[in-house]
Formats: sequence, structure tokens, C-alpha cells
Amino acid sequence: MGDKHLKGPDKVAAFLLSLDEVQATAVLKHLPDHLVGEIAEAMTKLDPNAASEDRIHSLFRDIATRTNVRGPVRPQRPSEMRAMLADTFGEGRAEKVIQDIDTRNRREFPFRNVAKYAPPSIAAVLRHEAPAVAAVVLAHLEPAMSAAVLSAFDEEQSIEVVRGMTNMVPPGFETLQAIAQDVESQLDGAIAISSVDTSRQLKTVAELLNFSGADLEQSVLAGIEAENEDKAKEIKEYMFTWDDLAGVEKRAMQKILGSVNTRTLSIALKASLPDVEQNIMANLSSRVRGMVAEERELAGPVAMSEVDLMRAEVMDAVRALMESGEFRPAKSGEDLVT
Repeated sequence: MGDKHLKGPDKVAAFLLSLDEVQATAVLKHLPDHLVGEIAEAMTKLDPNAASEDRIHSLFRDIATRTNVRGPVRPQRPSEMRAMLADTFGEGRAEKVIQDIDTRNRREFPFRNVAKYAPPSIAAVLRHEAPAVAAVVLAHLEPAMSAAVLSAFDEEQSIEVVRGMTNMVPPGFETLQAIAQDVESQLDGAIAISSVDTSRQLKTVAELLNFSGADLEQSVLAGIEAENEDKAKEIKEYMFTWDDLAGVEKRAMQKILGSVNTRTLSIALKASLPDVEQNIMANLSSRVRGMVAEERELAGPVAMSEVDLMRAEVMDAVRALMESGEFRPAKSGEDLVT
């Protein structure tokens, strides 16, 4: 071993051998089953010259740094925040905090949810509204989005809406909220009508990509994502679904589950197909299996909407691994080899 630093199983072996037997045993109990064999073998073959005192000190510094220094942070998803608040304060108080946040957001930006839709969809709804209503909505959106919506109007209607924006007397919050909710409702209805055909098309694209090579798949998805991120995300969801977890091999499944907390998993598993549940539970340690089973029982009956939210978090972890190249599901009809 001429390397300056210990690597892989040798690093773990050196660390464990530097502990007393009780401490080493306690650490080993928490390691995944598929790693224990490699590490145990490394402990019997470790070169003493490679695990000098200086290197052991360096190893401890590295472990202390990794343990105590957190990496980059990201904003929490609404479902994660709700789960954290519920665990801390209980469901009732958590719901009140979430409602307070939503109320503040709506007061600061009443048309926040409208802004999530594509300009053509917003234009399709506002074309049938009075110019004064369209003026109120567009006055509260980002200028670039308002311009994109206006570009879908005919010239006469655009002029009338712009005139309304320049002469508008700011409405009260209740009026703004009523307009926003009405427009959101119409947008939801319009999307629901068109979603059947669009979903069928995106499923077809997903099926085709499932039979393509990795390079073609990534280039096609990158091209779609550059034009429409939502469509690209939906295609990825169709390419690998919750039920497909039943066929994920052991190492990949353990990598997926390593980034999912037990509460999320306990809810996500409710109403799952037996094959999915069996494959997930089989790749958890006995300790974590017990925690998931206990939390699942304590949760009791839950709405399917909450189950879907928890499954979405697991699938986010799957897609993150797929995008990083750490996990690639077998293609339809493709044989797995070892």
C-alpha cells in the first residue's frame, strides 16, 4: 500500500481497530450488511505500516470534520417542513403555522399560484375576463411574464388591458384574493381538461426513452428540459415509478433508502404493492425495519394525498441518483447480469 492516505474498507478498518472492542462492535452494528464482510476482511489484512499513528490522527480529523461540518443546505419542501413541525409541535399547531405562512405569502403576493402556470395558459383564461380583471392580474405578475401573456392577446384587447393597468386604483386584499382564487380555479380546470392527451403523449415519450441508450436518453431529456422543465420532470416520473421499486437490485435500493428518513418511508409504504414493500423492507437493517414498522403503526390511517407526498420524496431521491449517474434502472426487456 503505497498510497499516502487510506481508502475504502481499509480506512474503516483502521478506524475500527483504533477503538476498543466495545466501541468497534457498537459501530459495526450500524453498518449495512453488504459492507460488513469487506470491512471485516480488511481488518484482518490491514498493513500496520499503512496505518501509522500520523495517518490514524489524520483519519480522526477527517471523521470529526465530516461529522460536525454540514454540507450545502437547500430549502425544505413543504411536506418536509410540515413533517418537522408536526414532530416538534403536534399536528394541530403545525397546521396553524402552515396556514399562517400561506396567509402571509398570499398577502405579499396574492397571485403566487397563478404565476406557476405557463403564460399561454394564463392568457387563455384572461382573454375571457373583463379587461379590468386582466389588468389587476398582470399588474401583480413579473413584467416578463405579463409581457408574454399580453403577446397572446389581440392588439385591441392588449391596449385595453394596458390602459387599465396604468389607470388602476389598487384593490383591497380581499378583492385581490377573490380574483386570484377565481383565476386559479379556471386555470386548474383548463389544465385538467387538456391533461389527458398531454399525459398520454408524455407517457409515450417515456416508453420510447426506456428503450433508448443512455446518451440518447440524456440528450433528449436535456433538450426537453431546456424548453419546458415541467414536461421533462413528468417524463422522468413516467420512466420510473413507485411500483418499479419492486425490481431494483439490492445495492441500488440501499443507496436510495440511505437518503430517506423513516417517517417518510413509513407513510410512503402504506397501500403499496406487496412486491414493492417486500423489496424495500428487505434492504433495511433490522433496527430501521423496526422503526419503520413502529412509525407506520403510530401514524394510523392517513389520506392517500399524504402517501403520495411521501412517495414523491422517495422518488426525488431516486431521480437525483439517476441524474448523477449513480443509479440507472434496467431497461424494459433488458437482462440484468452480475
